[in-house]
Amino acid sequence: MAEQDAALEELPTTAKRTVYERIGTKEWVLEEVQLDVSDDVALWADNPRLQTSLMEGFSSETDLEEALRLSPGYDGLRKSIQEIGQMQSIYVKRTSTGKFLVLEGATRVTILRELDRKFKSGKNEGVFRHVNAKILPPEFSERDVAILLAGIHVRGSGVRDWGRYIEAKFIYETVAGRPGHPPLMNQTTLAENMGKSESWVARLKSAYEFALKFVEHIDDEVNPRKLAAEKFSVLEEISKARVVGPQLRDFDNSAYDELRSDVFDMVRNEVFKEYRDARFLKEFHEDEDAWDQLKSGQKHIANQLAKQVQDKSSSPKARIANIPQTVRRAIERGDDSFDDEDIASLQQTIDLIEDKVHEGVHPYRLAIRKAARTLNKASRADVQDLDQSDIEELREAFGYFEGLVGQYGQGVS
Repeated sequence: MAEQDAALEELPTTAKRTVYERIGTKEWVLEEVQLDVSDDVALWADNPRLQTSLMEGFSSETDLEEALRLSPGYDGLRKSIQEIGQMQSIYVKRTSTGKFLVLEGATRVTILRELDRKFKSGKNEGVFRHVNAKILPPEFSERDVAILLAGIHVRGSGVRDWGRYIEAKFIYETVAGRPGHPPLMNQTTLAENMGKSESWVARLKSAYEFALKFVEHIDDEVNPRKLAAEKFSVLEEISKARVVGPQLRDFDNSAYDELRSDVFDMVRNEVFKEYRDARFLKEFHEDEDAWDQLKSGQKHIANQLAKQVQDKSSSPKARIANIPQTVRRAIERGDDSFDDEDIASLQQTIDLIEDKVHEGVHPYRLAIRKAARTLNKASRADVQDLDQSDIEELREAFGYFEGLVGQYGQGVS
């Protein structure tokens, strides 16, 4: 604490101010200062935003800067800072080296460094030399850092969004821990700080666990973690696919190891053009021919197969097949809006299909048997419920039918 106070004393008085900020459930007292972007601050190699970098590891500040330049939104933020300057302070914490470690705001620091190197003369010389920073106190723990980052990058918006893979990795490592770092908080607490539901947090944690298995499977790749990040939306969709998803996530059951291996090879071979293709994994698995096509490794074949499944599911035949289940669910929910008009509509549908199936010859034999069973089951209440017009219509139809039978019937007396 004394070292940090001494360091702050060295800064110009005009460059310091005290701010009070609520982070999580606690209000902190922070010093906001201006720091030299090259001499006073150091970039954080564990910055979550760098987890999808092209590089496997970082050995220098130059590596870190290069990785940040490749991060989404970099060019737009650089243009904004060059035109109107730094709008939001970064967060730093003093290290044993005497420098301040950038825990939040590394992209802004990298941009300011780039612009400072660019403008060595002229009106912009020295303009980008300093960065506004809030200094976190020594007692600000790793757990507090996680709460800070969750509030900024998940509750936040725009270029500060992390993206789904980084969110999932952050969630997993926060609630499950990582080598040398125990869990920092449970899912409920993290969800509260993220402004998300606990089920949302649980789903991303589960998806990241599945992605870790993918990394193990493709460990022969140059950068398996990068590939997992690139394919994360597909992996996430696969992990929650109906029926197949739970089987793939049953890591302790060797019965599904081959299935998981096949699916991971499909992802590596890019058979899924986009994550939506993976929504039909159950249908693909149930179709032997479709599954063989996926296992062949043909690029984007899942997209073609998905369109075929969609066409089938939207066909009249598929819709008719779904009617019994749809009606049953409605009745089980207590829907009592069905009436005779619905029955008449369904009967009309049946008549149309029968005319098509038995083109030219209406299946009277089946219809007559059904009519006979209906009449034989009639009760006193059923008869009393009929209108006179209903009875007259029945008698007229029966009279017409009797005339046909008398004239054309065979073996009927």
